[in-house]
Amino acid sequence: MGTYNHKQILSDYANDRMTVEMAIGHTLQHIDKLYELQTTANVNRYELRGRVDTLEKTVTTLQTEFARLTALVEKSLPKCKRKSSGKQQKSQSCA
Repeated sequence: MGTYNHKQILSDYANDRMTVEMAIGHTLQHIDKLYELQTTANVNRYELRGRVDTLEKTVTTLQTEFARLTALVEKSLPKCKRKSSGKQQKSQSCA
């Protein structure tokens, strides 16, 4: 950022090694760089927010699908138990 880092500018100005005009010039360079970095950070944040939104929708869809499949399995289990009530089976699966 700029020619000098901000602490060096403050130190040089405080010790009369830099004029007001030079200090203001370097400060403006720093401000310009900070705005550039802020803009880049905002763009990145918006991109990440979009990705998070997509992931949240995917999770919601998966949760709904999981609940539907769980209900389907639970609904079909009693039928399996009725079919095999008189027989002993090694596994609980139903074909």
